[in-house]
Amino acid sequence: MTIVAAFDFDGTLLQGDCLLLFHRLLKGRAGMAVDWIRLLPALLAWKSGYRSTAWFKQHYLCNIISGSDSQKRRHILEHDLPQLLRQKLRPEAVARFHWHNRQGHCLVIVSASPRDLIRGVASELQAELIATETSPLGGDPPARPLQLTSANCKGAEKVRRLEAWLGQPLAAVELHAYGDSKGDRELLQAATHPHWRQFTAEIRAYPPVRRIPRGWIAMLGLVLLSLALSGLGRLEPNALQLLLQALQRLPAFLPAIYGVLALAYLGRYWRWRLLLGAEGIGRWSLQDARAWFCGFALTATPGKLGELSRVADLHQQLGYPRAPLLHVFVAERLCDLIAVGLWLVVLLPSTVVTWVVAQGSWTTLAAVFTGVTILLVLGRWCRQRWWQHLPSGAQMRACLPAAAVSLGIWGGESVILWLLVQALSPSHAIALDTAVSTYLLSGTAGMLSSLPGGIGVNEGTATLLLTQAGLPAAMAFTIAVLRRLCTVWSITLLAIWVRLLQTD
Repeated sequence: MTIVAAFDFDGTLLQGDCLLLFHRLLKGRAGMAVDWIRLLPALLAWKSGYRSTAWFKQHYLCNIISGSDSQKRRHILEHDLPQLLRQKLRPEAVARFHWHNRQGHCLVIVSASPRDLIRGVASELQAELIATETSPLGGDPPARPLQLTSANCKGAEKVRRLEAWLGQPLAAVELHAYGDSKGDRELLQAATHPHWRQFTAEIRAYPPVRRIPRGWIAMLGLVLLSLALSGLGRLEPNALQLLLQALQRLPAFLPAIYGVLALAYLGRYWRWRLLLGAEGIGRWSLQDARAWFCGFALTATPGKLGELSRVADLHQQLGYPRAPLLHVFVAERLCDLIAVGLWLVVLLPSTVVTWVVAQGSWTTLAAVFTGVTILLVLGRWCRQRWWQHLPSGAQMRACLPAAAVSLGIWGGESVILWLLVQALSPSHAIALDTAVSTYLLSGTAGMLSSLPGGIGVNEGTATLLLTQAGLPAAMAFTIAVLRRLCTVWSITLLAIWVRLLQTD
């Protein structure tokens, strides 16, 4: 029986995307930024499902090639790009590729990328190439826009094209398939030996798709909307009018609010990479960031089941081992606890001191002694029984910079609450330190409640604290709800949307 080894290129053999690398070489980073701004409507149309991947790829190629010098394009395609691609090939993937070659197996690269971008590397690897066919990318400006001259070689098209090249169905050959994305699913499912994101002899099938019911999103939206409308219906007419006037000022503040939120979640991803990178697992990449962000679709679950589900999900999506992922989950909560404690000690020192004095010296000393004793006993027990399951020393050391990042995350997100007060009730403006302490205390109460997303407890605590700061009750409640909608629930819904786009 014929033995065939079929490798995807982008993300599998190559660390990155050859089309983006070509774009960068052709236009530079500044030119890429300008092009992406121009491509934004087309990108939204593609990601929303109104346009196909093939349509966007053709649109993208036309955009980046238009206005460029044909001589420069040919030089990049023949020299610069092949050299850059060779540098970015995965060593472990190339080693596996050469192993198949030594065994005398048929080698083929099956890629959705345009043939002109990877033909040089495929030739050097002595592999057949099945790719998306296009008009020549290095030729003189054509009379009509660049066209895809074949179907986009992705998904089921990879299987069809490979069978056409072999001249027989894949069931008649022994197929080793290597892939890393949803576009390789059908090829991996048809393979005798699928290798999902790994380059060993081990068989690893494409992970099962976990679909999020679309009705769940609609149900959540209806529940939140009904709660908001029922609350508005109980307001006095004058209070309702003032509230509606205040809401009209909100849109002007939304860019600043979501800018702060974006920075906070960039900080969260940085912390994730600090902790996981300490174990030498993964790297900064779009694929890593997308899988990490999609995990926030599981936020609205009781207790920490969503976080634990993220461990299993990331293990399947990225191939990372489970134990370090679980350790990162614990370390992140530890860093949050340290950050919140430090902020509260800095912002509310008088409250902390008053509490200690109120307990009395002997009571305080007894509590401290009891707590230290319990920690020592638990530490000894864990060391004896669970030492092999604890985070490594490198990851524990990474907790120090990760805790510093957590300080910035919690302090930064607190600014959103301050901005909402400035937007809706400037006459009752609160100090920034009051906003930070209110955010921290309400967030801690929500986490301790173990309710999905801390819903109800978080908003109630924030409303009480804002009322104590001098805001009217209706305005305090509205700000507390809006703050949650602008933060955790916006991120949850966006993560669900991104996840649905991946699974469709």
